[in-house]
Amino acid sequence: MNKQQKEIKKRIDQAYSKLSTLNNINWTPYRNELFDMNKKDEKRHRFNRPASDFEASINDCAKMFTVKNIAESLLNVEKWEVKDLIRVRKSALYSQSVVENYKDRIVEALKDEDLKYLSNLDYIALINFESYEEQEKRRVA
Repeated sequence: MNKQQKEIKKRIDQAYSKLSTLNNINWTPYRNELFDMNKKDEKRHRFNRPASDFEASINDCAKMFTVKNIAESLLNVEKWEVKDLIRVRKSALYSQSVVENYKDRIVEALKDEDLKYLSNLDYIALINFESYEEQEKRRVA
């Protein structure tokens, strides 16, 4: 991991830690549920691919999607509809539901975080920064 990726990971870990409040609402540990969903998806995504293809761990990516989906839902609570269930990660819809039900708690937990930054986290930047930079150069050109 390079310096930029370490900074991304640090910010993800910080926000993810603050979301621990979602584990103490009732009998369902929502943050852990989201993490487990994202971890399962990431394992499926990496199936039969060498670990050297990825600069970030499965757990790091699962945390990233957990934080990203929560931040996206805070900024746009109507982003997904039931019809989207068949074309987006189930964790994205689950995140939106958690935000709709516990928005006040989440806003309080993430009050010192940059939600726009978190909602714009890029998977490629985390797993392969060189590819991310090439992608950004093409976008600018």
